[in-house]
Amino acid sequence: MLKKYFSQFIDCHHGIFNKILHLIGFGMIGAGIFNKNLSFVIAGALIQELGHFYQYSKTRKLKDSPWHCLRPQLLFAYPILALITLYVLIG
Repeated sequence: MLKKYFSQFIDCHHGIFNKILHLIGFGMIGAGIFNKNLSFVIAGALIQELGHFYQYSKTRKLKDSPWHCLRPQLLFAYPILALITLYVLIG
């Protein structure tokens, strides 16, 4: 089951512009971690999510839908984002 969700998680990250937005988002999250700036972390996460919405608006395929990708992101991405947020807030 975990393998299925991981595969689905990977499938949610197709498209050049989606990948570019994710790289920008990772950069902002990294800057937020380095500077302990929660605004950068949140902005980076939002930019990454915009990549999912853009990809879905471009393809209209179910596999690209942000709602279809929600469950695997809840398992893999959001726990890491929660830990990063706690680190920035507490650290």
